Amino acid sequence: MSTMADSHKPNKKIQKAIIVSKVYHRPVGGAISEVAKLLNNLGVEAYIDQNTAVGFNLEDVPIISRRYIRDADLIIVVGGDGSLLGAARSLVDFEVPMLGINRGHLGLLTDVSPHNLEKCLKKVVEGKYTTENRMLLDVRVFRRDEDGAEEQIGQSLAMNETVIHSGILAHMIVCRVNINGSFLYSLRADGIILGTPTGSTAYSLSAGGPIIEPHLDVLSLVPMFPQSLNCSPIIIPGKSRVEVEFEFKEDVPEWVNINCDGQVTIRADTKCIVCVRQHHTPLKLIHPEGYDYYNILRQKLGWGQSLV
Repeated sequence: MSTMADSHKPNKKIQKAIIVSKVYHRPVGGAISEVAKLLNNLGVEAYIDQNTAVGFNLEDVPIISRRYIRDADLIIVVGGDGSLLGAARSLVDFEVPMLGINRGHLGLLTDVSPHNLEKCLKKVVEGKYTTENRMLLDVRVFRRDEDGAEEQIGQSLAMNETVIHSGILAHMIVCRVNINGSFLYSLRADGIILGTPTGSTAYSLSAGGPIIEPHLDVLSLVPMFPQSLNCSPIIIPGKSRVEVEFEFKEDVPEWVNINCDGQVTIRADTKCIVCVRQHHTPLKLIHPEGYDYYNILRQKLGWGQSLV
């Protein structure tokens, strides 16, 4: 879910910011120093996250422990969309707004370009920005015994999607999907993608899923190569609880992978049950003044462009 901040309420000006990035991603070391210097010039206290600092040797940027993140006004992620996804999963519960500076490829989430970095940072520091609440998924995997008792064997958050698949190329599994306790269908396919509106422009889009505006409070279920001609993607309410069980023959379970944002994998088997629901805390994602979602789609994805 994404909700825009009240346009009549003045935004908080930024006084303290913490920079995070993918650890050991050397090419962004110079960018981190540049961002910190620009922030200092704008009168902002700039720090590098302790977990990020271990991968760099940046003597010009002071290090701060994650225990003090709640005291910051802004988290700045330097890198690509993948860096922001990782930061969102680990830092969302601190409830500090997050801004993405693109040093990767696509930049749908890290929408601040290096070419207008100083201008955008100045706007944000002065309170000229919009804030969106972006939904995350809470993914939990349980093993259920013959008596019905459940043991949790894995858990992760996901900002884009969770992908449930066999882990073997071109190998089908049978997923039994329930929504809020009601049976939806048994799906014979390579797997299924459970996505957020944010993730609708990611892996789900490649699998034929719809583009969903980020402010909508919905989830998408997109089959992956289903063995059926009438198994379309479906949109369900964002507060739904989705449970995925598996059918297998002769009491011989098969391996199942539950992948979150393409970065975290929970290894399980077909005796397990996967439970997915909306995480209790959304990510506060900041955009500089003038942000236009439809313009981002046109620029980054070539949306609506002529094929000839």
